[in-house]
Amino acid sequence: MSDRISRGQWESRGARIKFRSRVDDISRMLSALIFDRDWKQRLRFKRALMSGLGYVAVAVLLVVAGVRHQVPEKMALVLAASMGLSALSLVIFIRSGLNKSCQDPSLSMPQMMLAMTYAAWVYSLGGYARDGVLLVTCPLLAYGFHYLRARQIRLVGLYALIALGGAMAYLVVGQPAHYDMGKELLRFMVLALIVFLTWQSAKDQGGEDGSWSEWLATWVLTNDPKQRVRLQRFLVAATNFAICTVVLLYAVSTGAVDRQAGAMLSVYMTTQSVLFYVLLRSGLNLRFPDPALTLPQIIVAITCVVGAYAILRESRGAALMLLVMVLVFGMFNLTARQARAASFFALLLQGAVMWGLVSWQPQFYAPRQELVHFLFACTTLPTISLLSGQLSDLRDRLRQRKDELAAALEHIQTLATRDVLTGLYNRRHMMEVLAQQAKSADGSGRVFSLAIIDLDLFKSINDTHGHLVGDEVLRNFAQLVQSQVGASDLFARWGGEEFLLMLSDCHEQHAQTCLQRIHLAVRNATLSETLPELKISFSAGLTQRVCGERVELAMERADQALYRAKRSGRDRTVVASS
Repeated sequence: MSDRISRGQWESRGARIKFRSRVDDISRMLSALIFDRDWKQRLRFKRALMSGLGYVAVAVLLVVAGVRHQVPEKMALVLAASMGLSALSLVIFIRSGLNKSCQDPSLSMPQMMLAMTYAAWVYSLGGYARDGVLLVTCPLLAYGFHYLRARQIRLVGLYALIALGGAMAYLVVGQPAHYDMGKELLRFMVLALIVFLTWQSAKDQGGEDGSWSEWLATWVLTNDPKQRVRLQRFLVAATNFAICTVVLLYAVSTGAVDRQAGAMLSVYMTTQSVLFYVLLRSGLNLRFPDPALTLPQIIVAITCVVGAYAILRESRGAALMLLVMVLVFGMFNLTARQARAASFFALLLQGAVMWGLVSWQPQFYAPRQELVHFLFACTTLPTISLLSGQLSDLRDRLRQRKDELAAALEHIQTLATRDVLTGLYNRRHMMEVLAQQAKSADGSGRVFSLAIIDLDLFKSINDTHGHLVGDEVLRNFAQLVQSQVGASDLFARWGGEEFLLMLSDCHEQHAQTCLQRIHLAVRNATLSETLPELKISFSAGLTQRVCGERVELAMERADQALYRAKRSGRDRTVVASS
């Protein structure tokens, strides 16, 4: 009985195992059918589904808000339908495999841009939705850190600023009674701070060549690294001008600033920003002594700040802080003379504007208050000028030290690799170069030839005519041989009156012809201007280095061939077969 029970339990367990196996097979088939067999595509599809569910959730909330008349119902329904259609299209596109033909199969950048577009659209509906959009923007940008490159993150942040800034302007202009420009400007400042933090946190990862984001960055900033840095610095300043323009327009809307004066100053700031960008982007700035145009930008910025001081009335004290900020910005780029000129110009212009305001509109501008402001400027601006001069001197000293170190390093490098007398490679460096040449030749299947050259009876020249004549002969001989060989060939001083010649990609027959030409040139040359009648000759041992052979073995053959040349009567080349 117990045996039957155990057999029955065993059969039942086997049936359960088979059932589970079939269920697992079916689940795997369904998973492959729904999600794709490729694990990368499966991961992309799951992310697309999560994004789609997020869109659906937002669409449902929009429909509910529209039905309750918390947001415009018709616009909410259109936006909800568009979100649902976008989510469905994204899922179908990735599941069909069409995304594989894209440079980024995950479509991270398009998804981020689409999300920012819908965020701006939801913000334009107004109401409590716009606060929710600002809360969602930060996680959206943080999401990009995992899937986007640094430049893409910056582009998404810039697009978010433009799109949401446009939505804020739409609400303020379209419904000024319900949406205060000051509050929307505060929201924009918070968004700009978030975007700026993401820009600073993003690190360049490379690998973006050929992408559309790289194309856009090149179109905006050029390919020249120095020009790109100048344009980036200018865009930072231009962003500040844009923010100041928005603040100025808000002041105009509240009546704090005269409408005509505010419009003129806004147009002036916008026009000069565009003009400087055109100069930098077109390359016309390279014709000036300072391609960054730092001083002209500082001068224009000073005129903008002083112009703002003239029209802001009760809030004009803030313009003095901006004036200080402009001069501080120039501390790191202006020379001491330029910093003094900019400070003097700012002080002169500010004083003239204050005097004019007190003279023409004394009812709004009290002389004592303007005197206090002017004394503040007289105290602050020269101090900044003094600090700028000290920074300029420090930069000059550091640049001089850098040049000296570079020259010293170059001299040390020359001493380590070159022979002092002839300027040829020395023995130690030649051995390193030969090792690299051998490795390169083995990889490509090429051969090269080596020749050890020794000047005949050179010791007698030193003994008879002195070492100065001997040194002159060595220098002129080195120059002569270098003029007879190709640019890819290497010639080094091996020691004393011995030299080593490497003829790259050259067989023995061609190398022998080259050495015969050098023999003829040496016989006919004047190697000593002190003793023009002095004639010298040389002996050489030549061999061909074959693929895979150690350089030392080839040099040993060439050295033995050199001894044979000397024993055979000198003034000749002996070839040692490899």
